[in-house]
Amino acid sequence: MEALFELLLRASVSIAVLFTLYWLQLRNSTHFKANRFFLLFSLIISLVIALIPIHYQVIVQASAKETFNEFIGVFNNNITNENTDINTSNGLSISSLLYLIYFIGSALVLIRILIQCRNPFLIMTSSTPKKIDNCLIHENEVYNSPFSFFNRIFINTEYFKQHEINDILTHEKVHIHERHWIDLFIIELLTVFFWFNPFIWFFERAIKQNHEYLADEGVLTRGHSLVRYQALLINQLMGTQVIGLANHFSSALGPTRFKMMTKEKTTKRKLFRMVWGIPVLAILLLAFAEPEYKQETVNTETEAFVSSEINADNIKISGKVVNEDGINMPGTSIILKGTSIGTVVDKDGTFELDIPKSEKMALVISYVGYKTIVEKINPAEKKVHFDFELQRGIVSIDSKSMNLDGDVPPPPPAPEFDKNSDKSVFVIVEDMPHYPGDHYGLSQYVKKKTAELKSKFGNKLSGKATVGFSINEKGEVTNIQILDKSNDVAAKAANSIASGMENWKPGTQRGKAVPVNFAMELEF
Repeated sequence: MEALFELLLRASVSIAVLFTLYWLQLRNSTHFKANRFFLLFSLIISLVIALIPIHYQVIVQASAKETFNEFIGVFNNNITNENTDINTSNGLSISSLLYLIYFIGSALVLIRILIQCRNPFLIMTSSTPKKIDNCLIHENEVYNSPFSFFNRIFINTEYFKQHEINDILTHEKVHIHERHWIDLFIIELLTVFFWFNPFIWFFERAIKQNHEYLADEGVLTRGHSLVRYQALLINQLMGTQVIGLANHFSSALGPTRFKMMTKEKTTKRKLFRMVWGIPVLAILLLAFAEPEYKQETVNTETEAFVSSEINADNIKISGKVVNEDGINMPGTSIILKGTSIGTVVDKDGTFELDIPKSEKMALVISYVGYKTIVEKINPAEKKVHFDFELQRGIVSIDSKSMNLDGDVPPPPPAPEFDKNSDKSVFVIVEDMPHYPGDHYGLSQYVKKKTAELKSKFGNKLSGKATVGFSINEKGEVTNIQILDKSNDVAAKAANSIASGMENWKPGTQRGKAVPVNFAMELEF
């Protein structure tokens, strides 16, 4: 629901800006076809910008911290999520009230359009049209003023007794041949969704007015008398029933329409005013561009690589890696600390690795979602077989980092590793779970959700709470639980924040999705 209203807001801003440009630069131009294109293009591009914003990537480097170890013993990996609905008021919230008003308004506008279209459709289905100059004409006594509706012309029976019938038919045929009904269908449909935006109604008026300019131009270029044609328009001032999807003969009738009939043609040079749309469009694209935050997790145990030469004499070590339940952990990364030498645990949980002899050596054993093990190796002990048991860890997200990273977007990308190096490097293919927008996106979500909870709880919401949760192989938030709290209200708020999160991109170990536990500290 929030995504829909964000889309409507973005499109509304674009609609307002582009109509302002039209009003300032093009509304008095006699290049009516160009104006028609500009008006339609403005509406369509406003929707496209809102629906498909451009993206740019921002790379953030941050160390993955496996703290909150005091919660490892109490974190339950197999619990059913609690119902986190928070009812603090019997009435509607402000956001719910706004949603209700919006949908009621949309429904009323849609009903209005359907009611207006009812009679024309009934006339079309209950009468046989006349065919004059390849146009289908429905005679009726319901409407006094003639109009075109889609590809049909509706005209009162009395008009066939008048000498001006040719002028009227020529006018309406221009609407049909130039398919003005397409413009009307688009703008009327948009009024259903953007009824709250006054600029959408300005667009509707401008489009219909421009249609009449085009029809008037079509009539006069076919040799019809200007004086008689204007007199005919004046006679249509009374008794007009307006239909949104119809082009009425007397629509937009006023001094401006008469002035446009006799106005000197605008020079083609002034068409270049449309070029102003390019910088305006560029500004809108940049304003609505969405960053994609890619967070590179730096493992502090393995980030350093030595540049000095190591003793050429190697020793072969082997071992097995399992988790706390004794299950093999294939894909676990084994790397010699401070070097680019490493291997991967096989399907049976075993590994072998040739390492150079050195007085100070240590193996780093890492797997996403588990505590990293650093095992020192002493060549003097001549131990070549090692068994490791990985303990599931909890990745911390503390309140201070949430506050700092939630205020402004992350910094620009850091310099990349030298790709031209000819040294053999063992790559640790581990990826922690990522929230949409990464840590910055999570921070923004927490700030927004906290503001909503503040409006519900008021001053009762204060203190701290630590909520634990797991991101499973599908990226779903599971095992939501309160690990620590200063009061019950803070606990309920933390639970609500965790349960309302979008699905994450799951963590992976060498391409395989794996579950990861988190503990998020929140301060209200």
